[in-house]
Amino acid sequence: MEEHIKKSEICSETEKEKGTFIKWVKAHKKELIFAGISIASLIGIILGIKNKDSIEELWAALQKSVAKIPADKAVVKTTENTIPVVETVSTTDIISLPVHREYRAAFDVTGHIRNLCEGWHASPEKISAAAAHGIELLPGQTWVDNYTKGAIAA
Repeated sequence: MEEHIKKSEICSETEKEKGTFIKWVKAHKKELIFAGISIASLIGIILGIKNKDSIEELWAALQKSVAKIPADKAVVKTTENTIPVVETVSTTDIISLPVHREYRAAFDVTGHIRNLCEGWHASPEKISAAAAHGIELLPGQTWVDNYTKGAIAA
């Protein structure tokens, strides 16, 4: 019996400590946020100072790779199956990016059953095509023939 009383006393003390801590956090919320931001800023400054040379190298590389385009010489050109690209100052440096669909590899899809929307039904041709494959369609189903997916249509 004494063990049970001791355990309940310990539990109630733990609950009191949790409640006290939560109250303290709520009371000092602004100070804790300020301290967290200050510590994160201080760590950022220290890392920036320690890696100054690397940051300067990166900045120089970025400056070299970015061509500054005068507003009056920027031209947007588009061609079929490409994304619009801004022409740089030199007309020989036009970059044309292909549309992402060109990267999709074509693959074959085998014939299969597809569920139709409510109230729709399969055509007689699809019912006979499914029967030719040994499949009996249920109401609200149709047959999809083999086809190639992923290729860009002409």
